[in-house]
Amino acid sequence: MKEDDPSPPRRDFLRQSLAALGGISLASTTGLSLFLSEPVRAAAPPLPSDVIVRARRELIMFHGQSNAVGTGGRPALTLQEIYANVTFNGGVRPGVNPAAMTSFVPLVEYDGGSGTGGEVGTNACADGLVEYTQALTGVPFVAQFSQYSAFTSAEGGRPIGYFASFLQDTNLSGYQGWKNSQLRVQSMIALMRAEATTTAGNIAWLATTWQQGEADSTGLTETRKTYASKLTALERSHWLKLCNVLVPEQAWRPLWLVAQVCSHNSYGATNIAFCNPFIALAQRDACLASTYMRIANPQYLFDYFDESALKQPMLHLTNESHRWQGRYFARAIFQLIQDRQAGLPMRNPALDMLSATITGPRTIYVRFNVPVGIVTLDTSWVAATRNYGFDIRDANNAIVPASLTDNNLIIDVAVIAADTLRITLKAGIPATATKLSLGWGDPAEPASIAGRTGGPRSNVRDTAGDIDLYTASDGTLRPMHNYALVGDVPLIAG
Repeated sequence: MKEDDPSPPRRDFLRQSLAALGGISLASTTGLSLFLSEPVRAAAPPLPSDVIVRARRELIMFHGQSNAVGTGGRPALTLQEIYANVTFNGGVRPGVNPAAMTSFVPLVEYDGGSGTGGEVGTNACADGLVEYTQALTGVPFVAQFSQYSAFTSAEGGRPIGYFASFLQDTNLSGYQGWKNSQLRVQSMIALMRAEATTTAGNIAWLATTWQQGEADSTGLTETRKTYASKLTALERSHWLKLCNVLVPEQAWRPLWLVAQVCSHNSYGATNIAFCNPFIALAQRDACLASTYMRIANPQYLFDYFDESALKQPMLHLTNESHRWQGRYFARAIFQLIQDRQAGLPMRNPALDMLSATITGPRTIYVRFNVPVGIVTLDTSWVAATRNYGFDIRDANNAIVPASLTDNNLIIDVAVIAADTLRITLKAGIPATATKLSLGWGDPAEPASIAGRTGGPRSNVRDTAGDIDLYTASDGTLRPMHNYALVGDVPLIAG
């Protein structure tokens, strides 16, 4: 669709949200640029071969299981494409149907295709990247070098093992999920290369987004350690066995963006997974240890689809939430491109605990990686939860109580600096206390609920949304705050 096509509601999704940054138009995006471009540096820079080189047509592949295929997302919301981004002729969910992968069409969302989904967020991600580039670099869409192709390679209800070709680098066979994904990527790259041949352009695989973990949260297939290892291996396999083979001219490794799964409580109090978010923690472990993977956001900040009529817990995002998730991916991709183009270590784009230091018998200082602005306690969007999401735990992950009759050791949480919270306890820290957890969930709450109104969550965020707003499909503006990751850190003596 041409840049000047009339589609005001569609344009409002991205343009209003950026034009309203700080409430004072795009002229004020200098402040946003400074906020979003200030990374938290790692110890060493990446190799020269890891510097991203932009291409005329770049691939963004959504991957994972049901949330990555748009389950819960009916009806689709984004039905118009206002930029030159494309997908398969069979839509963003081509499945394994060769006839659905023979040509390009404008990148829009729809209710058909493989799987049961509607809105996936692919358009919101690709168009969002165009808009962030325009707002933060000053380059309008018509002058931007890169355009995007996007689709989802997800398959609902699958454990991580289904997608993997591992563990050895030489193992090229893999599970069926690997083969299905390989077919889709081969088809997309072939279309991109054919287009590049006719336009004298070039191609690249820019990023993969990952929404997965619900199936593994049952505790029946993986542990925290094995999931982290397999996620790391899967990202590496995509680089070695797909990108290197299909796009051999690309010397740099694609970005890998994770949306942290936050529905572990939904499997019920009788399950090992209840209030033990080992998959969410494993995703965080893998990304903290990786040069190439980062978590974009935790998914508890969204609304989840009510599936009680289907007699199952809340596991899937609503259509608006899928769309909004795409926008969070877009922002993180933009930020990480800036780092990799500059040859700098990639920042952590998420609000995340760095340390928990015992500074007195009843006092703990918690320091955060704060992407934008200051750390804040807020119960206006994400419903209030016990201790804003914090708990003191022992080596077996059990909550450390204040007494035999009081299971909550924490009495107060307060902001004391831009990146620091102070936790005050009711009693001295017992010897059994080993870690501080955040966002694991409250055992007293109903087990079947997930998202911002119940289940595992925290009320800790930064202030990114003060100057970065998402325009929902109903026209309302929603702050793009970074909410704290589900995590844990050891208690250390100050």
